[in-house]
Amino acid sequence: MRAVLASTGWYSTVPVLALAVVLTVAFPDGRISHFGPLELNPQLRVLVAVPLLMAVAVGISQGIAPIPIVFRNRRVLTVRAACYALTLIVSWGIVLLGSRLGTALPLPACLRNLLLLSGICAAVGALAGPVYVFVPAVVALAAAMVTPGESSEWAPWSMSFRETASTEQLVVAAVVAVVGLALAVWDPRSPGYLRRARR
Repeated sequence: MRAVLASTGWYSTVPVLALAVVLTVAFPDGRISHFGPLELNPQLRVLVAVPLLMAVAVGISQGIAPIPIVFRNRRVLTVRAACYALTLIVSWGIVLLGSRLGTALPLPACLRNLLLLSGICAAVGALAGPVYVFVPAVVALAAAMVTPGESSEWAPWSMSFRETASTEQLVVAAVVAVVGLALAVWDPRSPGYLRRARR
């Protein structure tokens, strides 16, 4: 199993997931009132924002090597799917940890954020490469900062940081996740993985 994870580049997710755990444990009830010079109103709960970080981990769940040798086949697709599933499971475990440590953590909102951004980050990783996976999270954060407290449930703030999630939002997030992860598993940029050099 270790060799499989190493060959796909999955271990690159470990530092990002570890940072998510640290933030979850350190700030279970923390809120962000300022982002640089910007004052946030309403304030942003830390554990609602942490899924953006975990979405980046989902996006980099696959190898960074640009020159594949192994051709695409069922086994390769299965391994890719397993890597993305593993990252999502670990990420949801971190969310559940936050729900145990924090007070009244809105799990539906965390699930919405994790699914929505994971699908987008995974698709960006598949189409543009793992180097650009952070871009959707940064864009979502920036868009939310300039539209805080918007009443529409489809505004950037509402889709990223509102502490309630409607059924419609969850359905949209799930569809985006399925499409994005399916694209990432297929990985049109790369048919396979580099073989590890034998010594």
